[in-house]
Amino acid sequence: MASKTDKSSSSVPASSEALYIKWGQISFNNLMQDYNIRVKWNPVLPSKTDTTLPLKKGKITLFSDFFKFYNFRLPITKFCKLVLDRYPIHISQLHPLGLVKLRQFEFACIALGHIPELIIFKAFFFLVRKSPFFTFDRRDVDVSCLRDIPTSSKDKDWKKNFFYIDASVIPREMQWRDGTKGQS
Repeated sequence: MASKTDKSSSSVPASSEALYIKWGQISFNNLMQDYNIRVKWNPVLPSKTDTTLPLKKGKITLFSDFFKFYNFRLPITKFCKLVLDRYPIHISQLHPLGLVKLRQFEFACIALGHIPELIIFKAFFFLVRKSPFFTFDRRDVDVSCLRDIPTSSKDKDWKKNFFYIDASVIPREMQWRDGTKGQS
């Protein structure tokens, strides 16, 4: 199955919200080593003039804070893949706080001896757009599966610390989503 990132970069509309990179080679190398980002995934530090948009052909844009503060790891877990398949968004559009909710739910299930299930996740969370990213908000229910979910990112410039990996590393059809309506 071809990924949306395999198409030309013009398939994603240019955005005034495109952000320029702000970190350097040493920090990038440290992240690659610290989080076991494999050479075979062809990680690339963008040039100082590269931006998060438009997407690079055959690449996925990831943010360093996904790894450092929000427990994202490659290869992705089966549950993470299920959630990304259910909510057809590009991983590059997921806000770190959405990733926190996804991972905390997964960790809570595992800690309680349960297999994380999409239907249960959907009972607690729904997808919303917080321009230009997507996140998961809590449903208005009496019971919450998580407490003390962060409401802001640790580093306000997290969007500028990005890098690219080959699109084949996350084996799924990712779609660039531009709708504003949430999805259950």
